[in-house]
Amino acid sequence: MKKIIVPVDFSEMASHALNFAIEFNEKVKGEIVLVHVIEMPVGHLSFTGEVNTSGMEAFYTGEFIKATHNKLDEWSKRVSDAGQEVSVHMKYGNAFTNISKLIAEEKAHWIIMGSKGSSGLREVFIGSNAERMIRHAECPVFIIKGETHLKDIKSMAYATDLSQEQDLIADHAKDMQKLLGINMHIVKVKTPYNWLDEGQAQKQLEHFSERNHFEDFTLNSIDADFADEGAVKFAEEVKAGMIVLGTHGKKGIAHIIGGSIAEDVVNESKIPILVYKILDL
Repeated sequence: MKKIIVPVDFSEMASHALNFAIEFNEKVKGEIVLVHVIEMPVGHLSFTGEVNTSGMEAFYTGEFIKATHNKLDEWSKRVSDAGQEVSVHMKYGNAFTNISKLIAEEKAHWIIMGSKGSSGLREVFIGSNAERMIRHAECPVFIIKGETHLKDIKSMAYATDLSQEQDLIADHAKDMQKLLGINMHIVKVKTPYNWLDEGQAQKQLEHFSERNHFEDFTLNSIDADFADEGAVKFAEEVKAGMIVLGTHGKKGIAHIIGGSIAEDVVNESKIPILVYKILDL
């Protein structure tokens, strides 16, 4: 059974993500895995990950944990009331570490999580860990930017550099297109750093489409100072319901110098983004 991990902090954005996950799961017929991470201070955790407190502090901690369990039960009921499979996990410690472990344990197929939009990923419940999830998660990451319904998504903007390593992402994009029954707008962003004239861009687009056997698609190029700005601008122009792209998930100094186009698109976009990891060969 396909697994959809939905990290929650009981915020409005997390609620939108869960609602979208329920609608999406109607398509894939999988199981929604809810996870809430309590980021306890290090001194409050034992070597086994259990909460380590004493006296009144232990009492209040216990009451807080009980209330959190009850809240998770309420959210899981939203899934079960929709007639879908659901499981619940409450973890303690670092959010990114715990969710990463859960992805591996559950062999997750997708993560669906919320973001406040142009104010940035750092305002998501796991803060900068959301950016780390974009960079490191081996499964696709769906970022929901507000109230989103599948019926309102009529097309996707697939932003690509047209390279051969993007062929795997193209396969994923086609699978999602087929699943949702929508059109695809393939776009190459031309920047001062990878400048092409219109004829060159069109030729590369045609080769890419022939190589990947797309259906129900358009080929497009757009000029922009930066790739992320171009992708977001293009999606707005064609009124796409979502943006699809791949990322290498840059690490360390490479990320500091080059940044991550995927993270920038997520921060700037007002519509959902689906990010796939480009595996290094």
